[in-house]
Amino acid sequence: MLSATSTRPFGQSTLKTTIFLERRFRAHLVVRDRLLFDSAFAPPAKKPSAFVHLYAQLTGTFSIDRGEPFTGPQAYVLAETEFDRMTAGSSSFRSWGAPGTIVELRIPGSDLRRPVGIKNGRIELPATVWDAYARLQAESSEAALHHLMVRLGESGVLSSDLTSSIVATEPDRFVRLWTVLRPLYEDLATSASLKQIAIVAKLSLRQLGRDLGDLTRTFGLFGAGFRDAMRVLRLRAAVLMLSAPGGTPSDVARAVGYGSLDAMGRAFRDAALPAPSVVQDAVRYPAE
Repeated sequence: MLSATSTRPFGQSTLKTTIFLERRFRAHLVVRDRLLFDSAFAPPAKKPSAFVHLYAQLTGTFSIDRGEPFTGPQAYVLAETEFDRMTAGSSSFRSWGAPGTIVELRIPGSDLRRPVGIKNGRIELPATVWDAYARLQAESSEAALHHLMVRLGESGVLSSDLTSSIVATEPDRFVRLWTVLRPLYEDLATSASLKQIAIVAKLSLRQLGRDLGDLTRTFGLFGAGFRDAMRVLRLRAAVLMLSAPGGTPSDVARAVGYGSLDAMGRAFRDAALPAPSVVQDAVRYPAE
């Protein structure tokens, strides 16, 4: 398993995320303080996926299709097209808080033992699982995530085969490459080039390309490769930052590395998203 944590203040808001990469699943612990996530503005899919998402909101507020808001711990099973790769006609949801804390597990659909789809409503979880979520919230460690996965397996939410397949120690080549990539995640440096990474990693561009391709395939990273992963991450960060109170689209463009508002606007158009100003009007954090 590989992991990294990033903390990004933006005006009155803060985004803190910890990513955990495993060969059969990916996990995010996300703390959004005065930021609003709306799945309707997630970058659209390039190709279908067999993954689903176990989405647990530990603190904050959650609403489906902009309906009645709910607070308090709750968990849902989301199709890929309801979270990571929205498609036309999919149900959407909103999540926000001061702070809002979320744990999202991206897992193969065959390893989940609950109905898939937000329309099925929240799923019931035993106290032992919620206790494990609380431990992960407090520790944000690989050990705490492993403990949560075991509890989810024991409760019959996940297959026991998934929880027993977790690799504790990764090969040296993955560890060396992740040592270089981790600071990029920690700084949300989504504009880093392959040439810059190759220099730091002391690898040729050809070797780096092979290693990154292997890492991307092994851990099921976003998109179709490293560049696409960076594109998706930057778009996600931009959409989320547009919800921050007091920020402007130009502020967001600079913060996430687009360089200019025009460049961010082109990226949004290429991803079939509305213009940044339209997105900001739709996702701005609720007035208190």
